Amino acid sequence: MEFKKDHLLNDNIRPENSYTIVGYMEGKTMFMGKIPLLFTDKAKNTPPYFIAQTMLGSCSEDNMTWRLWLTIENKVASKSNGSTTFFIDFDSTRF
Repeated sequence: MEFKKDHLLNDNIRPENSYTIVGYMEGKTMFMGKIPLLFTDKAKNTPPYFIAQTMLGSCSEDNMTWRLWLTIENKVASKSNGSTTFFIDFDSTRF
């Protein structure tokens, strides 16, 4: 999955600013713990993108709905409005 910064624009998120980003995924169909997203330094080489790696667990369901949580923090914003948290739901299917 790729998320461009311009898809996330609002009052707190602007492409010219510097950010930190953290996130995790969790199962909605079946809770399988919080799976961390591991963001890499490659994001510095491709400014419009945040790049992360993760691995989804296997469960007994053939179809699974997951929730991806992201928190983006503007390094230069004031503490009152410097971060934005949101989630995206997506599905996976066993082959």
